[in-house]
Amino acid sequence: MIFLQRAQSRSKAVRVQRPRSAQIDDHVASQIEADGPGLALAVVADGSLIHTACHGLADLRRGLPIERDTIFHLASCGKQLTGLGVLMLAEERKLRLDDPLGKHIPSLAGFGPRVTLRQLLHHTSGIRDLYDEEGTGQMLARCARPTSADVVRTYADLECPMAQEGIEPGDSFSYSNSGYELLGAVIERVSGQSYHDFFARRVFDRLGMSDTFSVPDRRIDDPRCAAGYTLETWGELTETGGSALDNLVGSGSFYTTVADLCLYEQALRTNSLVNEARMKEAFSGGQKNDGNPTNYGFGWYLSAGDGISFADHEGAWNGFRSYVCYSLDRPLSVFVLSNHPEVDLLAVADAVIDACR
Repeated sequence: MIFLQRAQSRSKAVRVQRPRSAQIDDHVASQIEADGPGLALAVVADGSLIHTACHGLADLRRGLPIERDTIFHLASCGKQLTGLGVLMLAEERKLRLDDPLGKHIPSLAGFGPRVTLRQLLHHTSGIRDLYDEEGTGQMLARCARPTSADVVRTYADLECPMAQEGIEPGDSFSYSNSGYELLGAVIERVSGQSYHDFFARRVFDRLGMSDTFSVPDRRIDDPRCAAGYTLETWGELTETGGSALDNLVGSGSFYTTVADLCLYEQALRTNSLVNEARMKEAFSGGQKNDGNPTNYGFGWYLSAGDGISFADHEGAWNGFRSYVCYSLDRPLSVFVLSNHPEVDLLAVADAVIDACR
């Protein structure tokens, strides 16, 4: 992902020239059939929405086109919101980032003092990720639709909670969905609210993000929710429907629109949800025991080139794919939400950044 290396300095206003705006649309349209799954794209710069585009269908059976208010699953891009929630509680002094996990979830005190919230945020805790056949089987054995409580109970019952024998907390970076679900459980324990209510009241209602939520049942009830699609080996598109893990929160349970993400972006730029110092923590990478960086903040991958740094993340779940790119050096962000199983979202973002040079 070298495209941000071509960016201008922050002092210069970011604008998409009209011919290049058309080039972006042509690039996307060349990869998407009008009667197939597609994507919604939004570009925010200097506090304004400077480009938006919608291509393809939100639902093939109903023939509904994708629009700015079409609702998609945010997938793992939602990890940044879990990181934000932890920072909000830290700012209120209800927890510390270096607290042991067991301080807030006593049944997991056996993990010891070295498995901390910060390590979970940075994916350096060393604990097992339950998103494998054995771990998922253990959760589903407890409940047909497991929740955060089932994740906690599963970890509490593990004889060997670490990913590998001899691995110590902080030894390595290992991406963990389950680690972020434990952070979701911490948010619930510390705030006294469900994960859904915490973000609805503290973030979405406050910012006017009326189409963003973390309640999977609303996907069924809201006709503006897109259907997710996968491509079978024989070339046929299949609608995915829901998953038995849809009630898990923390690792990426949000649904949203590109329009709502533009509101969220401005809240980040203006530090209106947490103060500037806390936001810097979110965009600061972790460090392993050997001193090497992880290049992963609180739900954000971190990269730099030619003096330009940015935070981004990809996501994929239930036939949905997402990509969020937030420049740390320029007032520029790109959001791409899709139900298309094959379109290259990073290439789409690359075309956008190129047009904003």
